[in-house]
Amino acid sequence: MKWMFSVWFRRLDRLIIRDNNTNCPEDAENGMGDYMKEDRKTAETFHPVEGKSRLTDEDYEVIGKSILFKNIGREDLKALLPCLGENRRTFAKDSVILRAGGKLSSVGLLLSGAAHIERCDYWGNRHIVTAIQPGDIFGEGYAAVPGSTMNVSVQADDDSSILFLDLSRMLHMCTSACQFHARLIDNLVLLLAQRNLMLNEKLTHITQHTLRDKILSYLSSESIRQHSSYFDVPFDRQQLADFLNAERSALSGELSKLKKEGIIDYQKNHFRLIVPVDED
Repeated sequence: MKWMFSVWFRRLDRLIIRDNNTNCPEDAENGMGDYMKEDRKTAETFHPVEGKSRLTDEDYEVIGKSILFKNIGREDLKALLPCLGENRRTFAKDSVILRAGGKLSSVGLLLSGAAHIERCDYWGNRHIVTAIQPGDIFGEGYAAVPGSTMNVSVQADDDSSILFLDLSRMLHMCTSACQFHARLIDNLVLLLAQRNLMLNEKLTHITQHTLRDKILSYLSSESIRQHSSYFDVPFDRQQLADFLNAERSALSGELSKLKKEGIIDYQKNHFRLIVPVDED
């Protein structure tokens, strides 16, 4: 199990490509040098302090729909989560949830809000790896490799609530060997497979020859995933540019051309794919 997480972690590191156009937030003047050096001095493994659960009914709804807890009922969840060292935390918009340079022993599950995973190099150039939506899991690759240093950060795009869970407790059956804990481990393998598909899909987008092809590849996959020609993407323009490893101005220009050609229509992050009608 830990070997599979390690493989995913290495694949993620290879997939992330440097973007020379966007400075990371809070590092516009000095790049990442200052706080990266500080992280190397002070980084410690992130162990959320356990406390009494404050999970709401809405939280349990989101948790139950997460792939990690698929087919585990609410009453079983209430028994299982304390076994996993549950810890619910809140983060304000634009705050850093997890910072590159630190270490991690827990996985995060987004309960509400929105966030994204990003990588910044030493000079402050940013590349967005993926968006995080309610129900999504993050951090499992680093938590599964003891002592590994994070080379990505997680930042909140909105006010967010996150449930942190101890990965080592997931990987080892509790003394009661409860049935739903065994199902959790099965779901963890399913999560790994899903993550692998996501990485392969992103690789398809960013290896297209032109920015136009990158955009169409991404929008087409989102349309298929959401089963509609009308859909929302989880990025603003700058984030989408960072995700596709492009300049924002170039991205906006290509989107405008596609709209004029009648191939797509959009308003902010809402898109519509159109099949052009041939004129006789």
